[in-house]
This record gives sequence, C-alpha cells and structure tokens, in this order.
Amino acid sequence: MNFKAIAMAAILGLSAPAIMDVATNSQAVAATRFNYPSGVFKNENQGWQVQLYFRNNAYHYQGKNLKTGSNISLIGATTSGTQQRQIYTWRNSQYRYQIAWRPSDPGVVRLQVFSRSGKVVLNCLLYEEYGD
Repeated sequence: MNFKAIAMAAILGLSAPAIMDVATNSQAVAATRFNYPSGVFKNENQGWQVQLYFRNNAYHYQGKNLKTGSNISLIGATTSGTQQRQIYTWRNSQYRYQIAWRPSDPGVVRLQVFSRSGKVVLNCLLYEEYGD
C-alpha cells in the first residue's frame, strides 16, 4: 500500500472545500461595484468641506478646512469595503484620508484622517451640499 498517495489524497480531499471558499470569496470581492460618490460634502460646525469627483480615470479628493482656509488635493483613491459600505482611501506622505459612503444614504459621507502611525486625527460626518 502506498501511504504517501493515500495521505496526499486525504489532504487534497480535506483542503478542496477551503480552496473553493477562498476562490469564491475572491470573485465576490472582485465583482463588487463601486459607485464613486461625487459632489461637495461639508460640515460647517466642524469646519470641513470635501469635493469628490471622478475624472480622467482617477478619483479626486479636494479637502478644505473652512476655519483656516487650508486645503489639500489628492488623486487616485484605492477602494475597499463592501457594496453596502464603500471606502475610498487616498494617501500622502503624512496622512491617510478615507471617505466611507453608503449608497443607501447617498447624501452623507464619513471623513476620517489617520496619521502615519494610524492614530485617528479627524472623524466626522459630512453632508452633501445642494445647489440653490
């Protein structure tokens, strides 16, 4: 009797369901469609405004501190999350900027800014600004 062959068959038989699960979940993540929210979102009480838009095959972030007037412009977000809660992340040398958005509540985004060490610097809800 060839014990190596029996052992190999047993290992493959036990691992096949796990391999299929990983393959199926990877396809589900790859198939997630992101909507890229666009518009101007702000929270005047906390003093932040963000303009989001998709142009030239890249997602853009323009943030502004309404109290100081300082601003930042970032291009090329990475996507993560799920269809129900989509997360867009931009990075510069010092900070990571994240917008979390739920298509079921399209007029609200969560802005989070993290320091290089991962500490939360800013966490606030911003509301879509509609034209008059």
